[in-house]
Amino acid sequence: MKKLNYCLLALIFMVASCAKDQLFNPPETLPGNSSPYNLIFPQIRIAVVSDIHYMDPSIAPDDPENNQDWQTYVSHDRKIFELSDPIFRNVVADLINEKPDIQLIQGDLAKEGELVCQETVKSFLQQLENAGIKVFVVPGNNDIGNTDAMTYKTDPPSSVPSISADDFATIYSDFGYSEAIYRDPASLSYICQPYKGLWILGIDGVKRSASGVSGAINTLTLAWIQDKMVEANAKKIKVLAMMHYGILEHYTGQKNLEPLIKSSQANAIALMNAGIRLIFTGHYHANDIVDFTNEGKTLTDIQTGSLVTPPFSYRMMTLDDNFINIDSRRVTDVESESTGGMDFLTYCNIKITSRINSFFMYYKAYVESIYQIPDEQYSIAVPFFTNAYLAYFAGDEKISREESRNLDVLAQSVPSALPLLNSLWTDLAPADNKIHIKLK
Repeated sequence: MKKLNYCLLALIFMVASCAKDQLFNPPETLPGNSSPYNLIFPQIRIAVVSDIHYMDPSIAPDDPENNQDWQTYVSHDRKIFELSDPIFRNVVADLINEKPDIQLIQGDLAKEGELVCQETVKSFLQQLENAGIKVFVVPGNNDIGNTDAMTYKTDPPSSVPSISADDFATIYSDFGYSEAIYRDPASLSYICQPYKGLWILGIDGVKRSASGVSGAINTLTLAWIQDKMVEANAKKIKVLAMMHYGILEHYTGQKNLEPLIKSSQANAIALMNAGIRLIFTGHYHANDIVDFTNEGKTLTDIQTGSLVTPPFSYRMMTLDDNFINIDSRRVTDVESESTGGMDFLTYCNIKITSRINSFFMYYKAYVESIYQIPDEQYSIAVPFFTNAYLAYFAGDEKISREESRNLDVLAQSVPSALPLLNSLWTDLAPADNKIHIKLK
C-alpha cells in the first residue's frame, strides 16, 4: 500500500509539472511555483500607473506663484502639474525597488502631449525596462496632436511641438509596439505576449478628429480584438486588457458628467463575450473598481488614479491562474521647492481643494443644467461637490458622520444638489483599493 501511495504521488507530481510547463513559463525572478491557490500557474506581479501627465522642468514656469498665465491655467484643474516630476521620480524609484514583472500605463503620459515631456517619460520607462520590468503603454486623450502643448518659460506661454500617432508608436516602441505579436492596422492597439500563456491587450480607445478627441473603440478595432480573442480562447491564454477611457460607470450618472467611451455598454458586452474578464482604465483620476455582469459573464473595470491628483494612487497586483490580488499605493511625500517649504500633503490638500472648487465653478452652467440646480444656490453646494469628488478620487468612499449631517442641512437649502452628491458618495461594488478577485 505504501509503494502504491508513492507511485500515486509521483504521477500527480508529473501531471502537475507537465501542466505548468504547457500553460506558462514563469518569470525569471520567480523560481519554481509560488501560487498559494493553484499549482499550475506561477504568480506574476503587475504594477499599474495611469495619467502621469508629466511636465518636463524645461517647460515649467520659473516663478509659478507670480505667473498669471500659469495660475489661470491650473486654477480650475484637478491636477497638480508642478509636482509631476518629483512624484514620478518617486514612483519610478519605488517600482525599481519592488521589481514587478509587468508595468501597465493607461495613457496621458505627458502633460499636454508635449514632445519634450514624452521623451523624458520614455527615459524613465527605460529605467524600468533596464531593471527587468516589462513596460506596456497605450495613448490617452492628451498624448497625440494636442494643440495645448505649451511652454510656460515664456511670457506669454508659447506653443511647443506635440506628437502624431506615428510618433507615439515610435517613441514608445520598446514599451509594446516593437514587441507586439499583433498590431491593429486601424489604431494604436496591439497585443504582446510577455510570458507564455499571457497576453497584454493594449486598446487605443481614443477617437481623434478635427473637432477634438473622445472615447471610442473603432469598429474595425473591435472586430480585430474579437478575431484575436478566438485564438486566445482556443489556446487558453489569459488576456489582460487596458485602455485610457473607462467602459463602465464608476458612479451612477457618471456618463452625464464625464463621458465614457461611445456605446460603452455595447462595447463592454462585446469584450465580455469575446472572453475578456479584466480591463484596466484611467482618465478620470480616481482609484475605483466596478463590475458589470451580463448573461452570466462579468467584466471588471479597474480604474487607476493619477500621479498628479491626490492621493496620487497607483497599483501593485499579483496574478495567478484563478485570482488577481490588487493593492493600492499612494505617494505621501516628495521633496520639491514648488511647495515653498510647506509639508507635501498640506500643500497638495490646499491646492487641490482650491482647484476643485474652481473646477466646479468653471463647469457651473453644465452641472446646473444636468441637475437643475438654481443659479443662486449653486455656489452653496460647491464645497460639498469638492469633498465628494475628492473622496471618489481616493476610492472606497465612506462619508463621515459630520459630512452626512452637513448634507442633511444642505438638503433643506439646495435639495437639487443631493442626487449628484449621493451618487459620488455611493461606492459601487466591489472594493476599490484592496481586493482579491476570483477570475474563474
